[in-house]
Amino acid sequence: MRQIIIIAFFIMTFFGGSIGTALADEGYAYQTPEKLNAAIEKLADDNKDLARIHNLGQTHGGRDLLLLELGKAASDLPAILVVCNIEANYPLAGEAGMELARLLLGDWKDELDKHRWYIMPVGNPDGYANFFSRPSFANFGNGRRVNADKDDAFDEDGPDDLNRDGIITGMRQRHPEGQWIAVDDNPILMKEADGGKGEIGEYRLFDEGLDNDGDGEINEDGPGGVNPGRNFPHNFKHHTATNGTWAASEAESRAILRFAFDHPEIAMTLFFGRSNSLKSVPEGKKAQAAQDKYKVPERMANRMGLDPDKEYPLKDLVEMAREYSGYQELTEEMVLQFLGAGAAMSPSGKDLPYWNEISKRYNEYIEEVKLDGKRLDPPSFRSGSIDEWAYYQYGVPSFSMDFWTLPVVEKKEEKKEGELTPDEIEKMSNEEFIELGAEKINDFLKASGAPAQFSAEQVIMALKGGMMTTEKMAGMMRKMKKKEDAGGADETEQALFDFNPDAFVAWQEYDHPTLGKVEIGGMKPYAAVLPPADSVAGLLSKQLPFVREMAGLLPQIAIDKIDIEKVSSDVWRVDVWVTNNGFLPYPTHQGKRCQRPAPTVVTLSGDGVNIIEGRARKVLGLLDGSGGVEKKSWLVQAAAGKSVTIKAHTFSAGSDEKTVTLKGGNQ
Repeated sequence: MRQIIIIAFFIMTFFGGSIGTALADEGYAYQTPEKLNAAIEKLADDNKDLARIHNLGQTHGGRDLLLLELGKAASDLPAILVVCNIEANYPLAGEAGMELARLLLGDWKDELDKHRWYIMPVGNPDGYANFFSRPSFANFGNGRRVNADKDDAFDEDGPDDLNRDGIITGMRQRHPEGQWIAVDDNPILMKEADGGKGEIGEYRLFDEGLDNDGDGEINEDGPGGVNPGRNFPHNFKHHTATNGTWAASEAESRAILRFAFDHPEIAMTLFFGRSNSLKSVPEGKKAQAAQDKYKVPERMANRMGLDPDKEYPLKDLVEMAREYSGYQELTEEMVLQFLGAGAAMSPSGKDLPYWNEISKRYNEYIEEVKLDGKRLDPPSFRSGSIDEWAYYQYGVPSFSMDFWTLPVVEKKEEKKEGELTPDEIEKMSNEEFIELGAEKINDFLKASGAPAQFSAEQVIMALKGGMMTTEKMAGMMRKMKKKEDAGGADETEQALFDFNPDAFVAWQEYDHPTLGKVEIGGMKPYAAVLPPADSVAGLLSKQLPFVREMAGLLPQIAIDKIDIEKVSSDVWRVDVWVTNNGFLPYPTHQGKRCQRPAPTVVTLSGDGVNIIEGRARKVLGLLDGSGGVEKKSWLVQAAAGKSVTIKAHTFSAGSDEKTVTLKGGNQ
């Protein structure tokens, strides 16, 4: 009873309301894809001066892919693209997109004087329609028919509601080949047996259903095809059941890609769904094809004095490449890309300070609005995600928000004398943690259950290089203990059971026509992603203002200073300084690598003005955020009193123009 009271108090504190129910038809009235489309059409119709609809095409299921544009029709402003629920597994995302649109057309209307907004309330309408189907089951694929079991039939063996309760849960069967057992103190939850602990598997697990096509398999070819949220070009995985036959094979992903490239004014992308790259900056990973040793392409090997037939360790290649190029900031990731070993998988080290600062501000904001209670970590990006494509290939600042994940009640552990806890580490700065010294850091890592190869030296290097923060490290340490604390149960299921036991169906016997005696039960569909019904409005109203704050961080290009110097009779030197007054760089450092977006262009023109040194059109390099500046100069021939016009133009970071008279002095 004491534990129940503690859990209830935690949930009341975190949400400021009562516990809701798990299923959509029993709680908050989420809108179907059709209703979401109708709602944005009404917004556009009611605000013709500020809102327009783009129909990007149709899905395989015949649903319109609608996008709402907000802003003055003739304006030339940087834009923000917001895509919601692209994986169809997070109903709250579409509601967040709609509420954002209403705010921009209402209390935040002045924001449309600064930026244009493109909002897509549901990026995967076919998959999201499944949320409203009955019986309810977790199916996020679009309407493309896929022959998953390669038997020349499509969608012929999907789930079946055997116990007629309106939902598809799971089935367990006692079997010698079983690899699963019930959790010791909670027989509703299942965990994989750990032979190293003497646990012996007892059950096989299936989705609730029959072998409808008689091939000996259950539910191996159900309705619902590709998940567009995993169909984008970056880090795309082939030969999977859900990603599609090739990158951008789906109408939904292809439409978003086409729209993005047709609108170079897009300066930032935001994604509302299950991931959250604001809560913690995504960790870098090696390229997907990374290995231990590589050959160097023959042409480059000859230049560097290497043997093109020999394989070299990656670390040696990095050092040799640094020596050859003189560029000491070369990383393994950059060398792997040069060797063709896979896509970029780690954020640029020079983008990380900006990302870390935004994450810090976000977490401080969440604390201010009292939504900082302990909760499950949002899932990391999937292969082929729109989030990673937008940063790594589209090249603009890209962030994701989830608005809610399950709360977690953490067990209190007695602290040993002198032992550092993750909470203490989290409050330290990187410098303060490094000052602890290698011995104390190694003790902390060992006590936290870190892998043996995870050394203090590696941690210190990562902290100094910006690839790690004390906050991220504390989170990693907590995660290592979560599964152990849950008794081996899946952490999501354990957190959901603690939060709302009614989200599970108790196991009940059933006579299955092919498996024999089974039990049906387990977690209800979508239960882990639906917040309490009466908390939805508060979750959105408290968190969406941070979206507006992020818009204020965009790069802003301006002509800061112009100097005119008389060199000789009718010959003048024109010096121009162009500055980035925004917080974020233009482009991002990753954008510079992938050559997107287009750089800043500075032009000089004037009647009766002849340029005798320098091109009329000059391209700037990357302008760092918060005051990054670059100087450009020309020699021109013109009579005194003539005017020259300097223009600094970008598609997505603003433009500036100044006209000065050739008379000398700082102008």
